[in-house]
Amino acid sequence: MIEQTTSQDAHKTTSQDAHKKGLQRQIRRTRDSMRDTVEQIQDAAEEKYQAVKKTVSDVLDYREEFQKEPVVWTVGALSAGFAAGYAVGYSHKVANSKKGSQVANFADTVVNDLSRLGQRLVLPELNAKITELFGFNFGGFLQQIGSNGKHTRTKRLQNRRRQRQPKRGRSKKSG
Repeated sequence: MIEQTTSQDAHKTTSQDAHKKGLQRQIRRTRDSMRDTVEQIQDAAEEKYQAVKKTVSDVLDYREEFQKEPVVWTVGALSAGFAAGYAVGYSHKVANSKKGSQVANFADTVVNDLSRLGQRLVLPELNAKITELFGFNFGGFLQQIGSNGKHTRTKRLQNRRRQRQPKRGRSKKSG
Protein backbone atom coordinates (compact mmCIF):
# COMPACT_ATOMS: atom_id res chain seq x y z
CA MET A 1 0.00 0.00 0.00
CA ILE A 2 2.93 2.32 0.63
CA GLU A 3 4.18 1.53 -2.82
CA GLN A 4 0.81 2.39 -4.27
CA THR A 5 0.70 5.74 -2.42
CA THR A 6 4.24 6.52 -3.53
CA SER A 7 3.41 5.74 -7.15
CA GLN A 8 0.29 7.88 -6.93
CA ASP A 9 2.33 10.73 -5.44
CA ALA A 10 4.93 10.31 -8.16
CA HIS A 11 2.18 10.32 -10.80
CA LYS A 12 0.63 13.46 -9.24
CA THR A 13 4.04 15.14 -9.12
CA THR A 14 4.78 14.36 -12.78
CA SER A 15 1.33 15.52 -13.85
CA GLN A 16 1.76 18.69 -11.80
CA ASP A 17 5.20 19.23 -13.33
CA ALA A 18 3.77 18.73 -16.80
CA HIS A 19 0.94 21.11 -16.01
CA LYS A 20 3.45 23.71 -14.66
CA LYS A 21 5.60 23.33 -17.76
CA GLY A 22 2.54 23.75 -19.95
CA LEU A 23 1.52 26.89 -18.07
CA GLN A 24 5.06 28.25 -18.29
CA ARG A 25 5.13 27.64 -22.06
CA GLN A 26 1.75 29.36 -22.40
CA ILE A 27 2.95 32.30 -20.28
CA ARG A 28 6.12 32.56 -22.40
CA ARG A 29 4.09 32.52 -25.63
CA THR A 30 1.69 35.11 -24.24
CA ARG A 31 4.57 37.30 -23.11
CA ASP A 32 6.24 37.04 -26.53
CA SER A 33 2.94 37.80 -28.24
CA MET A 34 2.39 40.82 -26.00
CA ARG A 35 5.93 42.05 -26.62
CA ASP A 36 5.38 41.78 -30.39
CA THR A 37 2.05 43.60 -30.12
CA VAL A 38 3.56 46.39 -28.00
CA GLU A 39 6.45 46.77 -30.47
CA GLN A 40 3.98 46.99 -33.36
CA ILE A 41 1.94 49.62 -31.50
CA GLN A 42 5.10 51.59 -30.69
CA ASP A 43 6.21 51.46 -34.34
CA ALA A 44 2.78 52.59 -35.54
CA ALA A 45 2.67 55.39 -32.97
CA GLU A 46 6.16 56.54 -33.94
CA GLU A 47 5.18 56.60 -37.62
CA LYS A 48 2.01 58.59 -36.85
CA TYR A 49 3.99 60.98 -34.64
CA GLN A 50 6.54 61.62 -37.39
CA ALA A 51 3.77 62.17 -39.96
CA VAL A 52 1.93 64.63 -37.70
CA LYS A 53 5.18 66.38 -36.81
CA LYS A 54 6.02 66.85 -40.49
CA THR A 55 2.51 68.11 -41.28
CA VAL A 56 2.49 70.55 -38.36
CA SER A 57 5.95 71.86 -39.19
CA ASP A 58 4.85 72.34 -42.80
CA VAL A 59 1.73 74.21 -41.70
CA LEU A 60 3.55 76.34 -39.13
CA ASP A 61 6.26 77.29 -41.60
CA TYR A 62 4.16 80.16 -42.92
CA ARG A 63 7.14 82.33 -43.80
CA GLU A 64 7.86 80.38 -46.95
CA GLU A 65 4.19 80.43 -47.91
CA PHE A 66 4.02 84.18 -47.21
CA GLN A 67 6.98 84.74 -49.52
CA LYS A 68 5.23 82.76 -52.26
CA GLU A 69 1.86 84.54 -51.93
CA PRO A 70 2.23 87.80 -49.95
CA VAL A 71 -0.93 89.41 -51.32
CA VAL A 72 -3.11 86.46 -50.35
CA TRP A 73 -1.68 86.34 -46.83
CA THR A 74 -2.01 90.11 -46.41
CA VAL A 75 -5.61 90.12 -47.57
CA GLY A 76 -6.33 87.15 -45.31
CA ALA A 77 -4.79 88.88 -42.29
CA LEU A 78 -6.68 92.10 -43.03
CA SER A 79 -9.93 90.17 -43.46
CA ALA A 80 -9.44 88.31 -40.19
CA GLY A 81 -8.62 91.55 -38.39
CA PHE A 82 -11.61 93.31 -39.89
CA ALA A 83 -13.93 90.44 -38.98
CA ALA A 84 -12.63 90.28 -35.41
CA GLY A 85 -12.82 94.06 -35.01
CA TYR A 86 -16.30 94.23 -36.47
CA ALA A 87 -17.49 91.41 -34.20
CA VAL A 88 -16.03 93.04 -31.08
CA GLY A 89 -17.38 96.45 -32.10
CA TYR A 90 -20.86 95.13 -32.82
CA SER A 91 -21.01 93.14 -29.60
CA HIS A 92 -19.80 96.21 -27.73
CA LYS A 93 -22.48 98.36 -29.36
CA VAL A 94 -25.22 95.85 -28.52
CA ALA A 95 -23.90 95.29 -25.02
CA ASN A 96 -23.62 99.02 -24.25
CA SER A 97 -27.38 99.25 -24.47
CA LYS A 98 -27.47 96.98 -21.39
CA LYS A 99 -25.83 98.41 -18.29
CA GLY A 100 -23.23 96.17 -16.66
CA SER A 101 -23.33 93.63 -19.47
CA GLN A 102 -20.64 90.96 -19.35
CA VAL A 103 -20.14 91.26 -23.09
CA ALA A 104 -19.60 95.01 -22.79
CA ASN A 105 -17.13 94.50 -19.97
CA PHE A 106 -15.30 91.85 -21.97
CA ALA A 107 -15.23 94.02 -25.10
CA ASP A 108 -13.95 96.98 -23.08
CA THR A 109 -11.22 94.82 -21.58
CA VAL A 110 -10.17 93.44 -24.97
CA VAL A 111 -10.15 96.89 -26.58
CA ASN A 112 -8.18 98.41 -23.69
CA ASP A 113 -5.65 95.56 -23.68
CA LEU A 114 -5.16 95.72 -27.43
CA SER A 115 -4.84 99.49 -27.24
CA ARG A 116 -2.15 99.25 -24.56
CA LEU A 117 -0.35 96.55 -26.55
CA GLY A 118 -0.44 98.67 -29.69
CA GLN A 119 0.77 101.76 -27.86
CA ARG A 120 3.63 99.93 -26.16
CA LEU A 121 4.83 97.59 -28.93
CA VAL A 122 3.49 98.52 -32.34
CA LEU A 123 3.35 102.32 -32.20
CA PRO A 124 7.01 102.90 -31.19
CA GLU A 125 8.22 100.67 -34.04
CA LEU A 126 5.81 102.23 -36.50
CA ASN A 127 6.77 105.72 -35.33
CA ALA A 128 10.48 104.94 -35.78
CA LYS A 129 9.92 103.64 -39.32
CA ILE A 130 7.71 106.56 -40.34
CA THR A 131 10.17 109.04 -38.85
CA GLU A 132 12.99 107.31 -40.74
CA LEU A 133 11.09 107.21 -44.05
CA PHE A 134 9.08 110.45 -44.01
CA GLY A 135 10.76 112.59 -41.38
CA PHE A 136 7.86 113.38 -39.05
CA ASN A 137 6.76 112.11 -35.65
CA PHE A 138 3.76 109.89 -36.26
CA GLY A 139 3.04 109.39 -32.54
CA GLY A 140 2.97 113.12 -31.93
CA PHE A 141 0.72 113.55 -34.96
CA LEU A 142 -1.72 110.98 -33.57
CA GLN A 143 -1.71 112.68 -30.16
CA GLN A 144 -2.36 116.04 -31.81
CA ILE A 145 -5.26 114.62 -33.79
CA GLY A 146 -6.67 112.97 -30.67
CA SER A 147 -6.43 116.08 -28.55
CA ASN A 148 -7.82 118.35 -31.29
CA GLY A 149 -10.74 116.03 -31.87
CA LYS A 150 -11.74 116.11 -28.22
CA HIS A 151 -11.59 119.90 -27.92
CA THR A 152 -13.35 120.44 -31.23
CA ARG A 153 -16.16 118.14 -30.25
CA THR A 154 -16.62 119.97 -26.94
CA LYS A 155 -16.62 123.38 -28.66
CA ARG A 156 -19.15 122.14 -31.19
CA LEU A 157 -21.47 120.93 -28.45
CA GLN A 158 -21.17 124.24 -26.62
CA ASN A 159 -21.91 126.17 -29.82
CA ARG A 160 -24.99 124.02 -30.51
CA ARG A 161 -26.28 124.58 -27.01
CA ARG A 162 -25.85 128.32 -27.38
CA GLN A 163 -27.67 128.33 -30.71
CA ARG A 164 -30.63 126.36 -29.32
CA GLN A 165 -31.11 128.61 -26.31
CA PRO A 166 -33.19 131.72 -26.94
CA LYS A 167 -31.19 134.87 -26.56
CA ARG A 168 -32.19 136.77 -23.46
CA GLY A 169 -32.92 140.44 -23.40
CA ARG A 170 -33.49 140.74 -27.11
CA SER A 171 -36.87 140.80 -28.69
CA LYS A 172 -37.87 141.24 -32.24
CA LYS A 173 -39.25 144.66 -32.91
CA SER A 174 -41.95 144.83 -35.43
CA GLY A 175 -41.60 147.70 -37.45
